[in-house]
Amino acid sequence: MSTVLDTRSRLIEATIEAIAAGGEGSVRVHNIAEQAEVREPSVYHFFKNRKELVEAAQAERYRRSYYEMILPFKAMASGATSKQEFLDIILQIFSVMYQQDRATSRSTRINVLGSAQTSKFLSQVVADVNYEISQALAEVFAEAQEKGWVRTSIDAQMLSLWLMGQVNSRNLPEMDLERSRIEEWDKISLDAVMTFIG
Repeated sequence: MSTVLDTRSRLIEATIEAIAAGGEGSVRVHNIAEQAEVREPSVYHFFKNRKELVEAAQAERYRRSYYEMILPFKAMASGATSKQEFLDIILQIFSVMYQQDRATSRSTRINVLGSAQTSKFLSQVVADVNYEISQALAEVFAEAQEKGWVRTSIDAQMLSLWLMGQVNSRNLPEMDLERSRIEEWDKISLDAVMTFIG
């Protein structure tokens, strides 16, 4: 890997850490440069300004939050040998995704989605990542449709986008755990998912 990529990657990593610790407002270019072990003018060699640096970090946060789950799901689903096994894999992966320790990933996506509302760059990145992930999931569902495991009346890519939205919407009860009966939300969500898929 070239030094240019290493430096840019270090700057993005340092910015991701800063955003995770204190939000976008906590990002200070001089602190990022120090964390990445470069001089502050080097930051502007890679990023036109602070906004561009923050957006690049937010884009990477969004991308990572999906890829950490999509690859294991695809691997597991491709090994299914029956409809029941396929449905069990979906339940298993959703059970993992709905664990409370995954709340940070959902919050990251919601945070980036919010930032994308006022950033043309981030909006495009989010759209591209959503398309890429939904296409990857759609391949799994299209294959399952060919085997008769998923209803063929459903568009595989739109099903994938709906499932992505379903996972992200768990953020709503997570924001108020004291008053939410999150286990009931999970049950309703999983019932809905299995109804649409099976």
